[in-house]
Amino acid sequence: MSAYDGIRPEGFLLLAQNRFEDSKEFYEAHKEEIKRLVITPLGQIVEALAGDFSRLDPQMLLVPGRIVSRVRRDTRFTKEKHLYRENVWITFSRKGEDPMVWPCMWFEISPEENTWNAGVCVYANQPAYMQFLRTRITREPEEFLQAAQSAIDAGAALDTEAFKKDRAPDAPEALKPYLNAKGWWLKFTSRDLAPLAEESFAETLRGIYAAYAPMYRYLLQASEEYLAG
Repeated sequence: MSAYDGIRPEGFLLLAQNRFEDSKEFYEAHKEEIKRLVITPLGQIVEALAGDFSRLDPQMLLVPGRIVSRVRRDTRFTKEKHLYRENVWITFSRKGEDPMVWPCMWFEISPEENTWNAGVCVYANQPAYMQFLRTRITREPEEFLQAAQSAIDAGAALDTEAFKKDRAPDAPEALKPYLNAKGWWLKFTSRDLAPLAEESFAETLRGIYAAYAPMYRYLLQASEEYLAG
């Protein structure tokens, strides 16, 4: 197993303080410390799990420098003008001609909420693709529900951006949350930060992502069908 140095409370505190100070001077003075305490361990998680993910999807991008989020925010196209973020994450996904419809899995640490989470979802909720996915789920629900249950059995909870009205009144109750959503995510969240510092934490994530694999494969197949037209 690849080395993992751990993410400890001081890393959480430094990310939060950097966001609070929100200054280039503070960030530059602590940049190497942030890298050592947070960014490097996130890259080590990628390296530890790369074999699993490449077997799941040989086209998945697994270069730490490209899939670990940056602390410095790009504020050019957003109303939120904080220079630095305190939440940081890894995105496990394909990067292709139309990356917005590929599924993804992720890992995130959130000093703001004092949590860590790991999830699986559609990368972006483009209306045309989401309608295609809803139709596919309705046509063949068994495989989808089995994949969803695998994630739920691992501790994931469903989160949705729901439509105001029921758009699938005749659908089975188990499908309704997915069919009545503009977008949805299956996400495991923990407030127990102690495991983040443990050498075995990558193995904890390995188990979670193994339970997410059926949903990732389902969504990947749906995306390939959608892009094939």
